[in-house]
Amino acid sequence: MAGAVTLGLIPAPDIPEKIATEIASELPDLLRNRVEGSVSWDVPVVVDPLTGTDREAPEILDVCRERMLGEGWDLAVCLTDLPVYRDGTLVVADVSAKRGVAGLSLPAVGATRLRSRAREITLQLAQELYERTQEPGPDDTPGRGPRTSPGFVGPFRRIDPPDEDMKAMDVEARFAAPGVLGHLRLWSGMVLANRPWRMLPAFKGAIAAAFATGAYVLVISSMWLLADAVGWVRLLALMVAAVVAKVAWVILAHNLWERPSDREQRKWAALYNGVSVLSISAAVFLAYATLFVLLFVAAWVFVPGNYFQSTLKHPVGLGEYLTLSWLGASLATVAGALGASLEDEETVREASYGYRQRRRHDDDDPEDEPRNGLAKR
Repeated sequence: MAGAVTLGLIPAPDIPEKIATEIASELPDLLRNRVEGSVSWDVPVVVDPLTGTDREAPEILDVCRERMLGEGWDLAVCLTDLPVYRDGTLVVADVSAKRGVAGLSLPAVGATRLRSRAREITLQLAQELYERTQEPGPDDTPGRGPRTSPGFVGPFRRIDPPDEDMKAMDVEARFAAPGVLGHLRLWSGMVLANRPWRMLPAFKGAIAAAFATGAYVLVISSMWLLADAVGWVRLLALMVAAVVAKVAWVILAHNLWERPSDREQRKWAALYNGVSVLSISAAVFLAYATLFVLLFVAAWVFVPGNYFQSTLKHPVGLGEYLTLSWLGASLATVAGALGASLEDEETVREASYGYRQRRRHDDDDPEDEPRNGLAKR
């Protein structure tokens, strides 16, 4: 392997693909500086949807190994967009020097600074693989690992030496994300992978129906008095109720709540259902914010300030218009938008990790997927 090393990146589609493509051009210089200056590095990227088909590390590493051998690479790192658990431990990354591969679960990295963290973790996994696959030097004990033990990004726990599960998998090093913070990071990473902002176009019809209802609320003077009297606590409570009702309707109407009969699938239902709720909640809140802005503009343009002031019996300003728009957005969401059909149901269903997972598993012919790579560098 001396002289030149090919490190293949094998991401799942969507966000892993985007990150792998972006960092691939940076890794050769970084690896040359960190690992060994006399070695040149080539970092191709081949997308494989099967790196996102299972939650268990062995299958992911097996797919990675098969692709590495097929492409003729020296080493490979898989980047999956699904969580990986082993014996109840949330796994960030596994290193299998015997197979020459490593696996990285991007959701476990979290939603903040994802690109820079993924680049640093991939760099360190490559260093670990390279050093473990070299002939042992005078200071090494065969089978005991690399001459150096690189650190890791974030509050991740290194499991080294291997436990029995890792030995059975031919995994020499594992990095886990323990505790509550690790799982919060996982949930945020999974929500990011769902890209809830892409669901917003599916709410166009609902926003239009809600705007029609909200515009009617704006011209009723009794609503002006009500908005002025209820106070911000009740307005906040009404907003929360409207968003919760909308989220519940979307989930129930589109059968996004998982009730799997399979015992293995039931273990994951709580995680997937929770991520679906968070993803759809983010999309609904974006739709609510859009409606609020539209109603504020309408109120500012069409509600005369003098008449507004004479009705409220006190001077009016920006705050009164904001309060009226806030009340109108909440009432319109509850009264006018719950029954509106979404324009792109498939996009909303993609917000469910469980649905995406079932779709990948239920693919009768994996060759129908772009196994040769959606992106190849």
